[in-house]
Amino acid sequence: MAIQFLDSRVSEFSNLSTGTTVLPTTPTLLLGDIGLQVADVLATPNAADVRIELWGTIGVAGVAANEVTITVERGGTGVSGTGVLIYTAVVDLFTGNNLLSFHAVDFHPVVPGTGELRYSMYAADTGEGPDITITGPVAFSGVAQAGAF
Repeated sequence: MAIQFLDSRVSEFSNLSTGTTVLPTTPTLLLGDIGLQVADVLATPNAADVRIELWGTIGVAGVAANEVTITVERGGTGVSGTGVLIYTAVVDLFTGNNLLSFHAVDFHPVVPGTGELRYSMYAADTGEGPDITITGPVAFSGVAQAGAF
């Protein structure tokens, strides 16, 4: 069966690089949230062959002793820990502004009866250094497709 495009969504927390929000030490701040519409594959052979691609960018300012942990969950409520963890990245910072970007995938998630797959992006200050500032920009996007070559 041919590749089938299902949906594409974008979530933008900030489009500036002048933010002053302090990154929490636990992943309690929801930085990106998208709901990909996959209802077109319900009750079709493609329902078992859905693939999700996710991209995120978080601009932060810190020092070399800092560390940021980025997590992405599927199917949560917008509160960290309520969904299925599908991606984790731990990034050591350098002193100054840091632009952290990632690409994650979710192969063959179960398509819910609602026809929507929700993905949420969180980040936390998990290092030993002083506070990390979310300077921005911060964006999260995803694409859903199905089928095989």
